[in-house]
Amino acid sequence: MLGDRETGRFSHGDAPTLADVFLVPQVVNAQRFKVDLADFPAWSRSSIAHEAARIRARASGVEATMTVTVSGARRTAVRVAAVQPPSFAGAEEHRNAAQACAYVDEAADAGASYVVFPEGYPGPYSGPMENDALDRVRERARARRVWVSAGRLERGALPDTYHITHVLIDDAGEVRARYRRVQPNHPVFNAYLMGGRHHVLPGDELMTVDAPFGRIGLLICSELFVPELSRILMLRGADLIVAPGGGVHGPTRTPPARDLARRRPARAAENLAYVVVNQNLFGGSRQDAPASPRRAHAAQRDDAGIALADLDLERLAALRSRYYDEEILSPPGPRDEVFSCRPGQSHDRRPELYGELSQAQADAFAYHYERRGLDTWRAEYERIKETLDDR
Repeated sequence: MLGDRETGRFSHGDAPTLADVFLVPQVVNAQRFKVDLADFPAWSRSSIAHEAARIRARASGVEATMTVTVSGARRTAVRVAAVQPPSFAGAEEHRNAAQACAYVDEAADAGASYVVFPEGYPGPYSGPMENDALDRVRERARARRVWVSAGRLERGALPDTYHITHVLIDDAGEVRARYRRVQPNHPVFNAYLMGGRHHVLPGDELMTVDAPFGRIGLLICSELFVPELSRILMLRGADLIVAPGGGVHGPTRTPPARDLARRRPARAAENLAYVVVNQNLFGGSRQDAPASPRRAHAAQRDDAGIALADLDLERLAALRSRYYDEEILSPPGPRDEVFSCRPGQSHDRRPELYGELSQAQADAFAYHYERRGLDTWRAEYERIKETLDDR
């Protein structure tokens, strides 16, 4: 019954039935004895787990741990599916929609609660802007009761301008956030990636969103190269930093995928957060996703398909709640856990020394060059070069 298309927040639909009356006590006991319910993802996603948590909270005299904006008990583990598709581009980009829906089905069948697609996928990205892919993915997310990160290009306020957007969809098919990349690529790279579209303008807001399995911080691709962005998301309580990657259309004289791969575990270790990255497989690109504060990678693959990873939120809380102590500094026994990163790192900060990071930089690229005119972006390159020559 839980796998039926009509299944919603409860066993059959969005209102409790007799089936829930019998199931809730079973889940209460399972939670009480710490039974792993990962093999029953529909239970975890539904309001059955929510009601069970409320009963346990009342019985123990404390409140259940709840997210602020999502109905349901906060879960301690989640299976994430990072998708690396053999993406279609240009005039064939419309074919990504059916492919994306099939990936949602495959990920849901594998027990994933959260499906992450690459930057600009399923589109539009490099093809025509008239594209129904997002609507189709939203419907699939609702039908399979999974959260989805999807990518697309959206029109800007000025003619011939755009925003590259990370759209977060919840398990009811509703759009929970539209994050506009705050540090997009420069015009030449944009045109290479996006079918000749130069002017991809920045958003001006960083975003975190509460989900039943943790707080998600939204980035896009090479924004991982800017450690300040990930740090702000961590300070806002992000458990997962999700930065879908773009990928290139063929061999180039720079290895963007390799460079991005080096940043992923660094951001995870610095912020004691899970970092999810993937990319389009246009040909010659690769994926290792996601990174973990526990080890270099929780999952990885080099070919087209899905990388599945089980992320442990309790583990994350443990790493964030302690420093080097006598137990950690003692010789490990044969069954003792060995930490692979620095516990408490997210709290080791001296903000009073970081003021220079918020100061204007003379040779920084002006992302809002459109305020002086769309044709001024080339002058930005010359201005930066002159600034460096004067040093």
